[in-house]
Amino acid sequence: MGPQRIKAVVFDFDGTLAVLNIDFSLMRVRVFDLIRAFGVREDAIRESYLLEIIDEVFLMIQKENPSGANRFFEMAHHILRDIEVKAAEEGRLIPGCEKTLNMLRQKGIKIGIITRNCEEAVRKVFPDIDDYCDAFISRDSVENVKPHPDHLKAMLRALGVSHRDSIMVGDHLIDIQAGKSAGMMTIGVLTGRITRTEFEKAKADFILKDISEIDPLLKEDV
Repeated sequence: MGPQRIKAVVFDFDGTLAVLNIDFSLMRVRVFDLIRAFGVREDAIRESYLLEIIDEVFLMIQKENPSGANRFFEMAHHILRDIEVKAAEEGRLIPGCEKTLNMLRQKGIKIGIITRNCEEAVRKVFPDIDDYCDAFISRDSVENVKPHPDHLKAMLRALGVSHRDSIMVGDHLIDIQAGKSAGMMTIGVLTGRITRTEFEKAKADFILKDISEIDPLLKEDV
């Protein structure tokens, strides 16, 4: 991690700090049903992730039907929000999450939380999130979400820190990709579906069982 003192740790939310059990398969089915209803062919889509697919299809429709494009965008995001908020009703924080965040802040380390989820779902699971972090940026507050570096750059500005003094922590390869794109060190945690081998292939700087192992890691001043 380098000899410099780490000034900020940025965390992903779902799978890293909490478990939401979002039904991504249902989400994808419903969004693609909507896409077909607006007359867009699936084989014309190049993006892989749903948020980016929605943006791509919006631009396709906009060329010939601007009002229809706006309607599609609103309906698609309603699908995402509906499924996320329902999942959040059964969601829970990963045990020890609050303790770890508190310990880091007591050491003077700034905490950021970023997510591709909607703010409403996150706050349903973690209503006092603002007491545990210095900045929280959901997809509702940025134009480009991670893995696009803009999401993390917005967070670094909000925290008032440099990418060189910060670490991105997440349970998905998107988090590692986003961190690297922003020039940050990266930590993969094994509390999601990504394996140690996959994180190694993605060249995560560190791979931890869960976020509770971050505090001792920082103590090592590695």
